[in-house]
Amino acid sequence: MVDVDQQPELSDDPVTAFTTPEELTIAQPFPSRRAALEAERSRPRTRERIVVKPTRAERSPKARVERAARPARPVRAPRVRSSHPERRRWGVHAVVMLALAAFFGTAALPAYATSGEGSTVGAARTALAVQTLTGGGVTQVVARDGLAIQESPQALDSTTNASVSPTVQALAVQIMGAVASGRLVGSTPNHIPEIADLAEGQAVPGCGVDYRVLQAISIALDNFNQVGVSDINRRCTGQIEGAGTDSAHYADGGGHAVDFYLLNGSPLTGGDAKSVELIRILDPLVPDGTGLGQVGCRSSMDLSNFKPFDDTCNHLHIDFLKSSGSTLRYG
Repeated sequence: MVDVDQQPELSDDPVTAFTTPEELTIAQPFPSRRAALEAERSRPRTRERIVVKPTRAERSPKARVERAARPARPVRAPRVRSSHPERRRWGVHAVVMLALAAFFGTAALPAYATSGEGSTVGAARTALAVQTLTGGGVTQVVARDGLAIQESPQALDSTTNASVSPTVQALAVQIMGAVASGRLVGSTPNHIPEIADLAEGQAVPGCGVDYRVLQAISIALDNFNQVGVSDINRRCTGQIEGAGTDSAHYADGGGHAVDFYLLNGSPLTGGDAKSVELIRILDPLVPDGTGLGQVGCRSSMDLSNFKPFDDTCNHLHIDFLKSSGSTLRYG
């Protein structure tokens, strides 16, 4: 019979009531593997700092000087690659638009000027003349000095030759630039196309122009803002007037004379102030025996090379049909 007083006391906690102290120790809860990994990651990490100490040779003064003398490595700019094909397409479009603008800008050059009604030459011929000079078609650029011309007098005579010399073509192109800008104008009938043919390298039978006539026009353009030419080669326009077929405008292939009718907007009489001014400019430059019209339209002048004769007082006539030299002396 068991003594009631010796029975163990029962605890109110069901765990401790039926669990020994050893079992309580084993039953303590432990963190899960995931919680342990998270706790490990949350700990601050310390990185080991590796210090490489230079050797004794690297610490020497000589090594320091050599390191200081080494050039710094250039920093390369990062390559930027376009990820937008639209940008490349816009670049191509811009080039096309510029080319079209250049084409239409050239085509929009003014037509050969004329002060009256009649035939005019299109702007395309002006563009072609300019392109001939800038595109390598002319092998010799004319020099403003008769002594510098290396071609023979026969080669310079486009009134009878079947070809146009580089010197003649170059000066014709230069004059056509003045036509394009409105500084050189023609009359009716218009003789400017005769110069345009030479600028394009075309020797048109019956439409040639004496090289000295081109030089006289060029000198007039050098000294006046606007120059008007009313007559050059009458064979080209079918004119027979004044001296008829004996005129320097018609004889020996034609084109050996030029009639100026306008200078700086003022009509010429051969005796007005601007006519006299041009005569004085040209007289020391033209070859001896050069014809000069309008002797009865002005007061007497002391001239060195011009040989005056009578002519109508509505222009200034200059011709080289009987001149002793093949070029003008100017530079």
